[in-house]
Amino acid sequence: MPRVNSLAEADRVWIVGGPGCGKSTLARELAERRGIEPVTLDAFFWGPDWTPVPTEEFLAHVDGELAADRWIVDGQFAASVEAFAHRADCVVWTDPPLRVTWPRLLRRTLRRWIRREELWGGVRETLWTVIGPRSILWYAVKVRVSQRLANQELFDQLRGTDVLLLHTRDSDVRSLLE
Repeated sequence: MPRVNSLAEADRVWIVGGPGCGKSTLARELAERRGIEPVTLDAFFWGPDWTPVPTEEFLAHVDGELAADRWIVDGQFAASVEAFAHRADCVVWTDPPLRVTWPRLLRRTLRRWIRREELWGGVRETLWTVIGPRSILWYAVKVRVSQRLANQELFDQLRGTDVLLLHTRDSDVRSLLE
């Protein structure tokens, strides 16, 4: 039986889902309501030039963040999900259709490129990262099925434990906050 009965009761929340599915939006709004900072795994995973940091360093950062009594994590990196998702009171899988997520990604990526927004590890979007083979736009399509399978497997592993599992296909993840 889950430790908590609702997202509102959960002190430790992990939000998973593919690119553009609303993980960061939900994490930001939930954390703001609770007066804490959200933990964005991208900030720990990416180093300069979109190079992943070593796995041990990444996991050590995540472990340090999870030492707090209350946290909201957003991210889908397999190593961290495997190592730490069971520590959550609630795991939320945001899973809107690709017809919703892909246009979001396109708008977000173009905005970041045009505004020259600095991202994790000091990187910025370039024309190459917008349309090239390492573009998040193409990545989102390429990994959609495998990420959905990974999340289903995660839910299958956590089913029957004391972790509350929430899966939403809603295009507006803020509906979970109502």
